[in-house]
Amino acid sequence: MKYKGWKTILGDLPDKENPVADVYYQNNHIFQISKEDNTDYTIRFANHPKRAYWEFPYKEATEILQEAKDHLAKLQRTPEEQAEHDAWVEKYKDWEPTPEEQADYERQIEEQRKKYYE
Repeated sequence: MKYKGWKTILGDLPDKENPVADVYYQNNHIFQISKEDNTDYTIRFANHPKRAYWEFPYKEATEILQEAKDHLAKLQRTPEEQAEHDAWVEKYKDWEPTPEEQADYERQIEEQRKKYYE
């Protein structure tokens, strides 16, 4: 990201139909952008952990929002990809990983984070 301290993480969540973009500032979750059911994009703002609200310069905030939306737009699924994703979610909905499987999953996620965000 162009501004220091900001980070966007793209991912799939089990309760969302499409990928989401979570945006962090200095390791604090600020907002999430999603697009569900072919509607407009939705922004969910997080609460500030210590104050009543977050405050950023307008230009910086709008550019961060646009950049996160642009990243997310690149990940929208085709109907075929959505069907594949739905099948994957159904397959793993009751999955309870062993400690070894959980450790392997966390290792893979960390590798991807380093590959794409560092």
